[in-house]
Order: sequence, then C-alpha cells, then structure tokens
Amino acid sequence: MTQRYSRLQSVEEKRNVKKTALYVFLTIVLIILLFVVGIPLFGKFTLFISSLRGGSKPIVTNEGTPPAPPKFNYFAPFTNQSTASISGTIEPGATVKLIFDGNAEETLGDKNGVFNFNLNLSDGDNTFSATAVDPSGNISQKSGDYDITLDTKPPALTISTPSDGSSFFGSNQKQETIQGNTDTGSQITVNDRIVSVDDSGNFQYTTTLNDGANTFTIKSTDQAGNTTEKDITLNFTP
Repeated sequence: MTQRYSRLQSVEEKRNVKKTALYVFLTIVLIILLFVVGIPLFGKFTLFISSLRGGSKPIVTNEGTPPAPPKFNYFAPFTNQSTASISGTIEPGATVKLIFDGNAEETLGDKNGVFNFNLNLSDGDNTFSATAVDPSGNISQKSGDYDITLDTKPPALTISTPSDGSSFFGSNQKQETIQGNTDTGSQITVNDRIVSVDDSGNFQYTTTLNDGANTFTIKSTDQAGNTTEKDITLNFTP
C-alpha cells in the first residue's frame, strides 16, 4: 500500500513539474510578445486617439529656416513692347514680394511654386527684385536686381558707300563693297545674309555684281527688335 502511494505521488510530482515548465514557457512567450508587438501597438493606438482629438488642428512644424530666394525664368533684357511677363519658381505655398521700380507687388505661388507677374514698362531701364515669404512668415534673402529695357526707337542706319544708283563698268569694278554704320549691338543683314558688325557699329559687305541693276536691302535690327531698312541699287555694265 505504501509502495503504491509513493508511485502515485511520483507521477503527480512529474505532472506538476511539466505544468510549471509550461507556465514558465508561456509566460516568457507572452513577455516577448508584449515587448515586440504590444507596446508598439499601444503606442500607435495612443497616437491614433490623439490625432482624433486634435484632428482639426494643423500640424505645426519647426519653420525657423527662411525659404530660398525666388528664381526667375529667362526673359528678354530688351524689348519694344510696353508690357512684359516674367515668371519663376519659389517654395510651394510661399508668397513672392516683387519690388518693381520702387513699387511693391505680391502674388502667391501655385502648388508647384510657379509665379507670374505682368509688368507695365517705362521707356529706358526698368529694375526689379523679389523676396519669398513662407506660410510661417520667414523671409528669404533678396534676389538679384534685374533690368528690362524698353526701347521703341528704330536703330540708326547709314550707308556710307557706294551711293544709291551708282554705276560700275568692266571686270575691274564687278566686285563691290557696301559699307555703313548702325547702332552698337544691332544686327545687320544684306538681302537676308547676316553681316558682321564691329564694336563701333561699322559693317561692310562685299558682293559680285550681276549685269544690269542689282538691288540690295540693308536691314538693321536692334536688341529690342526695332528695325530700320534701306534699299540701294547698283548698276553694272560689263
């Protein structure tokens, strides 16, 4: 009887040890899951609840850095038109403040940061610059100073030699050079052929005359697009 009791007691002890080992194992697994899954999940849940409570409030970031200055796209520095459209880019959502000939204008960049201004120009130089202001009120450094020159006056054009209607004879006079002067920076064409112009506005064009009347159209175009034309006719008899 005593031996049977001892045997039952031994079996029961083994069961208790197995149960204890299982409980310890499960506890360790639960602790690991708590640290790996539970705590991060709880944190996300807390953030979700917090966002629901303050969902109507804008997210505020630390905006202590000024935006970059506005960048202007290419524009013609000389024009004969009284209005000019200039465009460029800034930080999306920022405002461009333009100083044009001492007067201030402003516009808001679109979602891509693109902005545009239409300027009413005065004769001569028109100067402008700009700054950008972001939604937090930070102001960028000033952009460079830019100029657009309004020029509506046609360029001067003088044909110094030969004179219109001149006549030439024989093989020694079959080749002739047209010489003249125009405003510095202007382009010269003779019968639509571009001719070199020096720093003083002087030009020359050498051509071979055909029998009879030879008509030449000399055209000067300045940087603003204004033009002056003169025609001369040279007569050649072999």
